[in-house]
Amino acid sequence: MIRAAVITASAVVAAFGLAAPVAMADPVTAGATAYMFGACYTPDLPVVEQPGTIMYGCDGTSVMQDMSWTSWGADGATGTGTDNSVECQPNCAQGRRLLNPIIVHAWNPLPPKTSGCPAGVDFYSDYTVAYPQDAPPWVKPGTSWAADVDYIYVDGMPAVHFKDQKPLSCSAAAVRPV
Repeated sequence: MIRAAVITASAVVAAFGLAAPVAMADPVTAGATAYMFGACYTPDLPVVEQPGTIMYGCDGTSVMQDMSWTSWGADGATGTGTDNSVECQPNCAQGRRLLNPIIVHAWNPLPPKTSGCPAGVDFYSDYTVAYPQDAPPWVKPGTSWAADVDYIYVDGMPAVHFKDQKPLSCSAAAVRPV
């Protein structure tokens, strides 16, 4: 199945009624590095560390929500929350939303190689979303969705491994096929 969308991340936040990101409580001090998930980052969104909501399907079909983080920084991030994903049957517009508890691990923060990205921000280039209870029906360990998405097991739980992740864009309102 091929999904395509032409939409900005902020438009998806508004369209799906998701809470917009809130800027970091403490501003990044000179010389400090902030860490973020970059899959759907565009410069019209603020830099947010330890966000409660992360859109990782830039068309709004995959959102981590109600996130609580036990670690966050250069060594990686670990948190729990709820995956709010669309089962794209018969298609993504008509599919039902599935809510599943998740455990998220992120690691390997890298500075962006794209011009225009915020200074002092590294983006986690790898992360897993593991399902300790029910996993969405498309999460089948041993298969892949795309070159940068594999379905695996993490600690015996079905999971999605996102690899080689980068900011969606660091230039004006971005468009990304999904």
